[in-house]
Amino acid sequence: MKVFLKFFAVPLLIAVIASVLYLIDCLVAGLFVKGATFLWAAFIIWTIFYGAKVKDRVKGLIGVVIGFIAAVLMMTITGSFTLNLATVSISCLLGVFVVNAAVMFLDKLDKFWLSSITGVFAGIALTFSGLGIGLSPMVSFSSALTMIGILVVYTILGLLCGYFSTLGTEKIKAKLAELEPQKDKEKENKTEK
Repeated sequence: MKVFLKFFAVPLLIAVIASVLYLIDCLVAGLFVKGATFLWAAFIIWTIFYGAKVKDRVKGLIGVVIGFIAAVLMMTITGSFTLNLATVSISCLLGVFVVNAAVMFLDKLDKFWLSSITGVFAGIALTFSGLGIGLSPMVSFSSALTMIGILVVYTILGLLCGYFSTLGTEKIKAKLAELEPQKDKEKENKTEK
């Protein structure tokens, strides 16, 4: 039992949670975009917030939404000044600077809903990742709603996967700790005989 818990229980737990996530993705992804999968977004959030406290997970979700807005703002600033290659570079510098300065300023305020800089930058990264698969919040309001819907749903799924894998891992470690004293007692009994 101990060998199983030590080497196989956590990987099995993660595999079960990932399988459930895959099943949910199969049921939900088509509601957003036909033939698509957004598992990557949930896995990124799961990885980033693995082991985080519930409060930090809530901050992360709000941060992802703020990150989406920040990414749209970056795209808007960058797109406003694009006349040639030089202006693209300058507008990109300006857009990234303005948004990053604002995000870092908000992080320094240390308010509950503004203090997940990790969530904000994850939201920015996920938004730009969506561009790579043909989603763009800049095309239409409908496209923006689809994209924010995907980010919110898959962020919640990733946060839940992280929560349950953390909880399960802690329970497995606790069970292993319970089994340790039994091993020591067995050694003591053998040495007494």
